[in-house]
Amino acid sequence: MKIAVIGSGIWGACSAYFLNKEGCDVELYDMWGAGNSRSGSGGASRIIRLTYGDDKIYTELTNNSFKFWENLSNKSERKLYDECGMLWLVSQEDNSYITKSKKHIESVGHNIEQISKKDAKERYPLINFDDINEVHLEKKAGALMASRCCKNIVRKFKDNGGKVYLGEVAIDEKNLENKNSITYNGKNIEADKYVIACGPWNRKLLPEMLENTTYISRQEVYYFGVPNNKAAEYNLNKIPCWLDLNANNPSYYGIPFHLNKGFKIAYDERSTKFDPDSSDRVPLPELVKRTKTYLYHRFPNLKGLPIAETRVCQYENSLDGNFIMNYHKKNDNVLVLSGSSGHGFKLGPGLGEMVKNILIFNNEIPKEFNLERLNCEGTSSQYYNAQIKYKEKKRLFN
Repeated sequence: MKIAVIGSGIWGACSAYFLNKEGCDVELYDMWGAGNSRSGSGGASRIIRLTYGDDKIYTELTNNSFKFWENLSNKSERKLYDECGMLWLVSQEDNSYITKSKKHIESVGHNIEQISKKDAKERYPLINFDDINEVHLEKKAGALMASRCCKNIVRKFKDNGGKVYLGEVAIDEKNLENKNSITYNGKNIEADKYVIACGPWNRKLLPEMLENTTYISRQEVYYFGVPNNKAAEYNLNKIPCWLDLNANNPSYYGIPFHLNKGFKIAYDERSTKFDPDSSDRVPLPELVKRTKTYLYHRFPNLKGLPIAETRVCQYENSLDGNFIMNYHKKNDNVLVLSGSSGHGFKLGPGLGEMVKNILIFNNEIPKEFNLERLNCEGTSSQYYNAQIKYKEKKRLFN
């Protein structure tokens, strides 16, 4: 079987890798290459964690990815995965996201444990826990070095005989049933099956399918400096990754000092539209000010220290925060992967194996990913639903 995978972000790269490993003739296409600075899978790092509220499918997919990440990192000259753990700081009254996660995490052989504020302060003295209600530690969690991971997977794909092409892919969606509807630099891409995994560019390539079911939001990421000669106190050996579950403000999260970039902090908000081709990638002053206020409160010893580096990226969101995986209605040889919704990187290997099993062994697409679900109410993932409600997203972005 010959398969063309369009997009070498983490979903496309992993799908191409596993399909090729199974014996398919696979071609991987991308405009700028794996791990590039504009892609949804680019950038220095991502958190990997099993905590997903009552959304069991993501816990399982992430768990199915750990061994792949560990092996990839062990065989790489540079570290790709650091299992430093993750702190969940619950500053809201509702702790159901954690309590519902617990049973699913335990079902895959791991755990998340509550620790007292007293113990948390002793273990992590650089964090201000005064306004936190509960602290939970997820040990089987950590940080992935994102761009490095993408590049390593594509390198392994090529070493196994896979072919990579850089250039512009165009899709004539109106005539997608025709064989000449998917082209690379103006020439037809001949294949038995196609996988479309272009992240924020999916809805531009397939507007009929995705224009009213996905939207792109803008997210800022900051790397703060740490005190001189004290980087070792702020790195992944001393402080886990962390996320503040906060109902009243954006959910801030971060990764301690890594890759000599700084102390990473970002937020989850999804309320500002973004165009991956034309929008500027420059931080907004009001968001910088807001982030500094939060960071200096939560990590008082960083107060007054400057931002060393910034990044403006994008989330390709579905309306309910769940992934989209569907054959295109005009061509059942075209499988579309979309709606990663800001949380798809960590479980890329698990998803890639799923795509392999769907295309080669005719496994069913999980009902949670079927696009038809958006015709129903109450499909939102638990964490995502706390950001912008489903109806509000439809009003803002459609």
